[in-house]
Amino acid sequence: MKKVIQLLICCLGAFLVITNSFSQKGESTESIQELDSKLEEIFKSSDLTGISIVVVNDKEVFYNNSFGYADVATQKPYTNHTVHNIGSVSKTFIAAAIMKAQELGKLRLDDPINQYLPFQVIHPKFPDVPITLRHLAQHTSGISDDNAYLRAYVLENPIDDYSYLPDDFAKNLKVIAQNEDLSYAMFFENVLSKNGKWYSNKNFTKKAPGKRYNYSNIGAALAAYVVENATGVPFEQFTKQYIFDPLGMEKTAWKINDNNREEFASRYVTKNTMVPAYHLITSSDGGLITNTDEFGEYLKEMIRGRNGEGAILSKASYEEMFTRTEIGKESSGIFWGVNEKGTLNHSGSDPGVVSIAAINPSRNVGVFLMTNISADEDKQLMGAVLEIWTTLKHHRWE
Repeated sequence: MKKVIQLLICCLGAFLVITNSFSQKGESTESIQELDSKLEEIFKSSDLTGISIVVVNDKEVFYNNSFGYADVATQKPYTNHTVHNIGSVSKTFIAAAIMKAQELGKLRLDDPINQYLPFQVIHPKFPDVPITLRHLAQHTSGISDDNAYLRAYVLENPIDDYSYLPDDFAKNLKVIAQNEDLSYAMFFENVLSKNGKWYSNKNFTKKAPGKRYNYSNIGAALAAYVVENATGVPFEQFTKQYIFDPLGMEKTAWKINDNNREEFASRYVTKNTMVPAYHLITSSDGGLITNTDEFGEYLKEMIRGRNGEGAILSKASYEEMFTRTEIGKESSGIFWGVNEKGTLNHSGSDPGVVSIAAINPSRNVGVFLMTNISADEDKQLMGAVLEIWTTLKHHRWE
């Protein structure tokens, strides 16, 4: 159900890798008013429900605006303070947590993960090759999502009627409806431990750890569980203490709570079809709840960190987190995508949400976008998101 948005990833590499004024040949907007008008035109011609955008440098917010509805039925506006889960961009926070835990002397990236787990995770085809935390953080662990990841989704309430939902979406929800809510530990043990309830050789790829890039949500969430075990602090508390609180991210959390509940958006699979309420057992791989106002602060910190001036991590930690490692035809930092020109990026999607983050360190600019509809499931919706990205790319950020 969760996808890497390939069309957008292709655009991320080019995004902001442009001239000093951040414009390219082609139609560009000169003023914020003109940009607003263009974005609103794109939005109104699409079936997007709500969308929010923030553009920053290391010190200030260039642009933060939202369009549409957080709830279509009540016409509650989607604002810069509207929150919902953002999908796999959440993984960048696992990266920061790993680096902080390493700074605290609680773990090392090249440690075998089994020294921090209450059960053993061993690649069945390569039992003598230990899986390390770096393997998890660069998607080379050999852990596969294909056979088990749908088990990580849990519906908040039973569904009696699936007929109003698109066929493929309904098919997945019928599988998810059978899932039971489990602890982090029980989920991983069931999937990855040899005696686990859902253990299978199919939960692993055919390549040895460290040899091939294979994007894994389960592997990413396992990395967060390693941080939790190594530090002795629940992952939610660890990230709040070392990331959210220092950056003033008061509404950002891994669960809906009293502090963000009123601003939580309805999520949609089509413009008038809401996604049934759900959550992720493996919340760290895609369940972060935030808004563009607060994510902009995080984005500014990431830019400062890339410039050697970060506050939440050391210069050495940022350098290691953003270092590009080539893995066959792929490349990765620590959970961040890093292209050959140094652009940092990550995208995310889950039922009813899409998000994209990109940073161009050489131009000192970062962009984040989030929407409360499954845009990756529809070509027209995805086309609108791409047009918004192109418009942002051509704007003269000065």
